[in-house]
Amino acid sequence: MDYETKPIKRIEIRAISCWIRNLFNQNDTLYFDVIKVFEIIHDYFHSITTEVISDDDNSILDLNKPCACIPDMRGGYHIVIRESIYEGACQGVGGYRSHIQHEISHSILCLLGFVPIIGRSYKNGELEACRSMEWQAKALTGETLVPFYKTKGMTVKQIKESCGVSKDCAEMRLKIEKDKIKKMR
Repeated sequence: MDYETKPIKRIEIRAISCWIRNLFNQNDTLYFDVIKVFEIIHDYFHSITTEVISDDDNSILDLNKPCACIPDMRGGYHIVIRESIYEGACQGVGGYRSHIQHEISHSILCLLGFVPIIGRSYKNGELEACRSMEWQAKALTGETLVPFYKTKGMTVKQIKESCGVSKDCAEMRLKIEKDKIKKMR
């Protein structure tokens, strides 16, 4: 499910990712410590709370959902992660790290004003990317976990190992660079 929000360009998302890395003192490293950010984000954004729940707990999340960013009644956001996702991210599993960062990205983007502008939900891929809340969170996640300018010229394997991301994430980073080069021609 997706929601329409105000548009944003990838270059602006890239700037937000640099700001996030700087805010959490992770500008000088390729590996972004998602677990550390998850555990201290409330110190920086008091309206964001976090919780790790049991894998069989369906009181907050449907059993098939690994995590979520849930708006609260006070204008804040509650990030809920299943225990197996959290533990996998602690062990460095790239996909699990991405799941957690995706929810962090949603909450930060919402606090920056990228909230739903209409009450209708859309199927994934139905909205223009720059207006899609899901695309924006995915793009911010990728830009934060794999900093564009610091990974120029790296291979999929180098990105995967240095940034602690999945092969798919590393391949997407290289695709974005190739697309940028094509546009410049």
